[in-house]
Amino acid sequence: MNYQEALQTLGIEDYAERIFASNSHGELFHLAQYIRLAEHFGKTDWFSEWFESVVKEAEETWERPQSVFQHILDILIQNIE
Repeated sequence: MNYQEALQTLGIEDYAERIFASNSHGELFHLAQYIRLAEHFGKTDWFSEWFESVVKEAEETWERPQSVFQHILDILIQNIE
């Protein structure tokens, strides 16, 4: 599975460019996390809904909301715990 396929599986393909460009240092380690999430969860409606709510909250409350895309896995883990 590649990055674009992973985003399509997760239902968040509209965020591809924002996710890709979210790291101001140009690091791309977080892209692999999306592939792993897609491989683990497969096609689900809940992920895209949850993802969009996290992005919206970050846009409203974070100093640098574009970095939310790098922290999705950590936020997911915190929400599960």
